[in-house]
Amino acid sequence: MSGSPIKLSSPDQFDPKTMQLVFVHIPKSGGTSFHAALEDMSGGGYLHLVPGQNDPEDINTLWGIGGHFNYESPLVQFTKKDRVYVTLLRDPVERFVSFYHHVQARPYHHLAKADPELLEMGPGDFARRLAAIGNREVSNLQCKMITGRGGITGVKAANHARAQFTICAPLTKQPQIVAWLARAAGVEEPPEVQRLNTSKAKAPVDLSDADRAFVEGLNADDMVLFERASAKGWDSFED
Repeated sequence: MSGSPIKLSSPDQFDPKTMQLVFVHIPKSGGTSFHAALEDMSGGGYLHLVPGQNDPEDINTLWGIGGHFNYESPLVQFTKKDRVYVTLLRDPVERFVSFYHHVQARPYHHLAKADPELLEMGPGDFARRLAAIGNREVSNLQCKMITGRGGITGVKAANHARAQFTICAPLTKQPQIVAWLARAAGVEEPPEVQRLNTSKAKAPVDLSDADRAFVEGLNADDMVLFERASAKGWDSFED
């Protein structure tokens, strides 16, 4: 029997015997750096899961797990412990621009290999091309990942995050989040978070007004989720 989602109000409530941290890593939201901090503070008790590569039959001895899986992923069903969900959110337009740079810097990326013309496009045309084929990365990905479902409104996704996630907060609060989790892990000094997996593509940084409006339209529900999380402080290190 698997455990259940549980929401903590204090890091002192975390019991590694009965609970397990689950980090839902939304792509291009600072998650790679966050993974490294979790590995450091857990002393080897944290595992980054990759579907099809390291799906362990029994992960119940681990302090935490994380990866590019959503809230309802079968991967988290391996654990019999109660799940303490954590995620980082990012401004949807900033996240899109980061994703654009990520692909532009990697000709071997699966999207670039399938459509090499993407590497020659500006961000607006890039967004329109991927939207036309229904690519999930450019349209409300954050709502989809924290709920495990598509077609969820930003309001419903926000309510779900507030009810089910111990921490669902903007990337800008990463230092406070790391300090909170270090305390849950019994670590006196939180590890320093280093910037990892940054792109070096020489792609345009600024979006035109029309392109920005298009990206915002694609991510209207993510905008609601991000704005509510930023305003309300859906985390356990603030009142």
